[in-house]
Amino acid sequence: MKRNLQIIGGVVAVLVGLGFIMPAVVLWRTQGALPGVDVALLMLGTFLSLGGGWGVLAGARQSKV
Repeated sequence: MKRNLQIIGGVVAVLVGLGFIMPAVVLWRTQGALPGVDVALLMLGTFLSLGGGWGVLAGARQSKV
């Protein structure tokens, strides 16, 4: 059960992280620069996505007991 929750939590973290990344990237493409708050959201989304991906991989590597 813990393994499944870790994988589900990782997937949710990746999706939420992408939800922060995509609007910042669109703004960056349209304006050519990012205001300070959007840089922070881009970094937050990056860390959430990487952490969620790590959580999915760690959950998938756990052996079934």
